[in-house]
Amino acid sequence: MRNLTPGAWYLLFLCQGCKTRQILFRDLTHGKSKLLAIFTITCEDCGHKAWYDSEQIERYHHPENTRRAVA
Repeated sequence: MRNLTPGAWYLLFLCQGCKTRQILFRDLTHGKSKLLAIFTITCEDCGHKAWYDSEQIERYHHPENTRRAVA
């Protein structure tokens, strides 16, 4: 589980196994950089291991006006 910081940007992916959205890591570029990578990721929920290219990675901006949430 991860704490989400209000106003922070994150990169996330949709698990190919259980179809849940998972946080990959915080996006320190605030959604501005171009992703050119392939990530091998194991889902924290179901344990499914798969690779995800840049087009499968989403950006998420956690709202400023929320309390710290756990994802």
